[in-house]
Amino acid sequence: MNKKFMFGLAIASFAGLYSCGGNENTEETTDADSTAIVETVDSTEIEPEAEELAFDGVDKGDYTLYGHSEIDADGSEVSVEAMNAWMEDNGSFEGKVSVNINEVCQMAGCWITFDNGDEEPIRVFFRDHFTIPTETPAGTEAILYGETMIDTQTVDFQKHLLDDAAANGEEVPQEEYDAITEDLITTSFDCEAILVKK
Repeated sequence: MNKKFMFGLAIASFAGLYSCGGNENTEETTDADSTAIVETVDSTEIEPEAEELAFDGVDKGDYTLYGHSEIDADGSEVSVEAMNAWMEDNGSFEGKVSVNINEVCQMAGCWITFDNGDEEPIRVFFRDHFTIPTETPAGTEAILYGETMIDTQTVDFQKHLLDDAAANGEEVPQEEYDAITEDLITTSFDCEAILVKK
């Protein structure tokens, strides 16, 4: 095979695998030396990387459900104190925990915080970036389903969180931005689903 044909075949294969168009027909190209058939892939057949959101404001009685898994307020959720004790004994926690929301991201509703019983609240990140309503008030009861994780927050991300606080109406002095000079290792909660009390 000549080099021109091999190059054409490689380009055809690449174009077929990574086409972002919809349904397209088979295309035939010809040159003086060879014929290559290019078939593009129907993009609807490629599974998305992020999991689809299954519950986006589903009524669950006293609660509204958001997230990827169906959960209920059935009494199997633990308190924050029980979660902390489990984490202390085992290094992490996985399951349902009952919390009171301290703060909701005012930019998109893509994270919340809850009181961990010490000075630093735990930040909850919603898996695959699902959201809850930004107008959810502080003090709202919620049930989280997911797992704790040790998280490294970069300097840029910590400053982004201050931007969120400012968007939430808090006064954030420049000194707080200037004080962030290194990454922060902290505990966060990777949330698969949340029930928000009505």
